[in-house]
Amino acid sequence: MAELTDLSGVGRKTANVVLQHGHNIVEGVVVDTHVQRLSQRLGLTTETSPRKIEPELMELIPESHWQEFTHLCIDHGRAVCTARSPDCGDCELEDICPSSKLDSDVDLASGESWT
Repeated sequence: MAELTDLSGVGRKTANVVLQHGHNIVEGVVVDTHVQRLSQRLGLTTETSPRKIEPELMELIPESHWQEFTHLCIDHGRAVCTARSPDCGDCELEDICPSSKLDSDVDLASGESWT
């Protein structure tokens, strides 16, 4: 990880992706825009910086699931829980999501009202 992040322009997200997909080494959770948004909407973090979100997720999620968690969040964020118009009515996590448009007035990811 350190060797990659020492390179100019390479942060933890890129380093994590390279290690996981290029070398099958999982040293963290890849926090992209989808992982960040879902983690906030689900109430897993109140942080706004990927650098601060990653260690919080690493504490909550068993290490053996870090890579899978990333992929599930990315897929769910693209297909159902989109940034502008999440489909809460078709969401498998709706019943446990504190940001659900069906039960909440506020998007925990943005802090803005759904209306």
